[in-house]
Amino acid sequence: MITIKNLTIAFPEKTLFSNFNVTVLARDRIGLMGKNGSGKSTLLKAIAGIFNDYHGEITVQGKVLYMDQYRTFEARTPYGYYMKVADTPEKQKQVRSILKGLGFPEEDWERDISTFSGGERTKLQLGRLFVEDPDFLLLDEPTNFLDIESIEFLKELLRSFRGGYIIISHDRDFLRNTCEKFWEINNERIWVFDMDFDSYHLERQRIIETQRRQLVNIQREIERLRTIIDRYKKWGREKFTKQAKSKEKMLEKMLEELENMPNMYLEEEEKTISIPEPDNTGYVVLEVKNVSWNGLLKNVSFTVYQGDKIAIVGPNGSGKTTLLKIINGQTNYTGQITFGYNVKAVYLEQFVDQLDLENTVFDELFEEIPDKPDYVIRAYAGRFGFRGEDVFKTIADLSGGERQILALAKVLLRKPNMLILDEPTNHMDLETVEALESALKEYKGAVLLVSHDLELIRNVCNRFFTIKNGELLESNEPIFFSKEKKKVEKEKNVDFEEKKRLRNQLKSWKKQLEELKERENEITYMISDLENRMHKEQDYVKLMELMGEKEKLEEELLRVMETFEEIENKIKEFENIED
Repeated sequence: MITIKNLTIAFPEKTLFSNFNVTVLARDRIGLMGKNGSGKSTLLKAIAGIFNDYHGEITVQGKVLYMDQYRTFEARTPYGYYMKVADTPEKQKQVRSILKGLGFPEEDWERDISTFSGGERTKLQLGRLFVEDPDFLLLDEPTNFLDIESIEFLKELLRSFRGGYIIISHDRDFLRNTCEKFWEINNERIWVFDMDFDSYHLERQRIIETQRRQLVNIQREIERLRTIIDRYKKWGREKFTKQAKSKEKMLEKMLEELENMPNMYLEEEEKTISIPEPDNTGYVVLEVKNVSWNGLLKNVSFTVYQGDKIAIVGPNGSGKTTLLKIINGQTNYTGQITFGYNVKAVYLEQFVDQLDLENTVFDELFEEIPDKPDYVIRAYAGRFGFRGEDVFKTIADLSGGERQILALAKVLLRKPNMLILDEPTNHMDLETVEALESALKEYKGAVLLVSHDLELIRNVCNRFFTIKNGELLESNEPIFFSKEKKKVEKEKNVDFEEKKRLRNQLKSWKKQLEELKERENEITYMISDLENRMHKEQDYVKLMELMGEKEKLEEELLRVMETFEEIENKIKEFENIED
């Protein structure tokens, strides 16, 4: 359990949030939301004990493990990395099982970790967390650089995990399948939503619309009162002077109410990504013929036509990024790459190393459009969320998501009619992902998109390529969608009465889980209350009585948790049979 009391995190130039109070229970599954730079990663680091420059109190019980979006390794090989925490024969056996389960063949266990892709390194770190057997997990963008199959594997790991977690993620499908509560850092406050992802999304929109109306009404009333006060003062009579003073008190109270009103809606432009209208190309935009590379890609051939939006998926290390680099002329290959008439292609690299850390946001954009006046550059930066003094932030001071957004803003200034995008949503906040999705849907040019974001792929792309074993396969829908369809087809073949019986059983199990979770919450609070009373109790006999009550509750809590785990395993077995 994690208890947070009156937590405030503020820097000289900015307050992230203040006076946050919450109790996190052992099995809570929380999605942490907020714009880039709002303080999501800082909050996780504070809970993990890595960041200590805050006011308030954070109390953590049990073993809490933290994994951030910038991954480091203290060993050279995967096997060595895992064996550092495998201190028993049982855990050493688990290491071998997890490495195989993650898709690492034995010949890769002694490979240098630096030779692995970003997604493979992410899988290694995720797997080790479970070897360490934590009670609670803090995960910062765990799906970044993972392939779609690995994200499905992570979903399963989290579903079967006996503890709780707080996750920062921009992946809507992942959040929808893993989190039951949401916190959002917004306007120097943390808002708590005890609901699933889709309900949270609707509720936050409802709150914003309500607050917009409230703000308009209060501002109208303030203007009305000011007009009345001016009128009374103008008339100058004693009676009207008294009325003016009365109204001034009402005005002061309303201005104070306006200042202190918790507000999720900020008066600023919504983040919009506008891709310039591209010049026309010919019907054929790109032809790739018999492209091969180092045994990884084998005779890859395809044609991109005007307006195509193509998703390229496949396992980590299958050659997706290599193919994009070949098309962009960054890697030698055999075969033929031919661009069509008037094609202007730009490639948004997976990493943002091309940004100069000493430059400001303004400097980076100025490099692309040096002939434009300052106000034009600042207005353009504002469309991507860099408003006011933010344009003078150095790249070194930007979050990972902000750097990704800036790289995208620079790329779009080149007015491309073909976009080559490699994991463009990595490190972005949800608002920016949705803005990018809207822009790509409206974009008139061609798109080659490598992404693990299922929802982005579903909503943007009209063609789907899968790279597997060096070959490129095209389908009307990607393999992972086909699996979902196959599951539906299998369900149709199940005997109706048997299916009905199984569903009733599943419903009963899920109801039991809800009841057990409620009881677990009750017991947890009761134990916490007893501990507070024990701390204050001076009478030895009463203290012994309280300790006895606490032991009984702890025994009951253990039984509840064991039963919870048994039923969860039954549900998992049932779902495996369904699959």
